[in-house]
Amino acid sequence: MDAGFCPSCGASFKTERAQVIVVTTPTVPGYQIVKVLGTVHGLTVRTRGIGGKIVAGIEGMFGGEVTSYSSEAEKARRDSLERLIEKAAKMGANAVVGADFETSDILQGTATLFSAYGTAVVIEPIKK
Repeated sequence: MDAGFCPSCGASFKTERAQVIVVTTPTVPGYQIVKVLGTVHGLTVRTRGIGGKIVAGIEGMFGGEVTSYSSEAEKARRDSLERLIEKAAKMGANAVVGADFETSDILQGTATLFSAYGTAVVIEPIKK
């Protein structure tokens, strides 16, 4: 089940993606920050079902990457970033600077919290 769709009818919850530049640096090259709107974050929590644990256990016995977890982690990272962008746009931002990601095990290790965060800002091109 994709969190971006209604589980009953399958309709998309997502609207056209907001045009928000997201960078890990404190500034955006070629732009100046004209207004700082504050911190912004996007979160998602993913549980580890019994099937995923079994597959991960089997993959883990042979060493190397646990692809079932890697795939889910990548989806969760994308979802947290999309939520960050949506919240920043609602604040009136056209950029997020200092963006970073963090993960934490919660619920006694049965779920993982994925967080994207940064500072929502308004930027404009530097006039020459």
